[in-house]
Amino acid sequence: MTRPDTSTSATRAFELLDRIAMAGPHGLTLAKLAEEVPTAKSTTHRYVTTLLQLGALRRDSAGRLRLGLKLIELANALLSADDLCLAAEPVMHDLVARTGETVHLGVLDDGHVVYVAKVESPHSVRLVSHVGARVPLHCTAMGKALMARLDGSALLDAFARPRATRTVHTITASDTLSAELENVRRAGVAIDDEENELGVRCIGAAIVVGPGDSIGAISVSAPATRMTSERCAQIAPTVIAAADAIAVQLGRPPANHIRTR
Repeated sequence: MTRPDTSTSATRAFELLDRIAMAGPHGLTLAKLAEEVPTAKSTTHRYVTTLLQLGALRRDSAGRLRLGLKLIELANALLSADDLCLAAEPVMHDLVARTGETVHLGVLDDGHVVYVAKVESPHSVRLVSHVGARVPLHCTAMGKALMARLDGSALLDAFARPRATRTVHTITASDTLSAELENVRRAGVAIDDEENELGVRCIGAAIVVGPGDSIGAISVSAPATRMTSERCAQIAPTVIAAADAIAVQLGRPPANHIRTR
């Protein structure tokens, strides 16, 4: 329900953008979009026409609606102005140089991790991921690293969310996940042991500033054939140091040492 102090037009426009985004790479026809939204067809057409003129939508050669380049422009403006991304950029490149693997930067958003930056591995075999993607907390390295920092109602809310089984290795049971998060707290890093995607292993650490305030997480990801469990253990201190370095770049004292003594 739209609140009385908000714009119905803006809400409907974003609903159209969300539906087209969820349609994926194939886009949506105008007719299909009009069927899906609880608005008069003439109203949907008017919104689409406006969004096309603004560049928020575009039509491909088959006439299907896709997200427009204006959204990329706005997203790039947001990310380039974001203090976390700016502070993390040199650290991420250094981490790629040290590990030879892909590095992601993510932030917590509505029970998910959103990738806000990525630096590719120099290897020819790379990972399929992109800035803006949303991934679960319970089965990703960055997600578990951030989840381990939560407490009180925030942690209860995270545990209350559905936990999809992404692979045969995904942890879904609450007691098992709770034990896993305790391991993360002791180690200072979290490992995605092919839990989100088969054949991919990741290690991540929360970026913590002040007395336990997590502002994001950083991870190193690679095919499991390269990123063995032994290698995860070897680079764990490097990942923790990278998370601390980002906090320092932000001009704040790092507080990423939550390991149990």
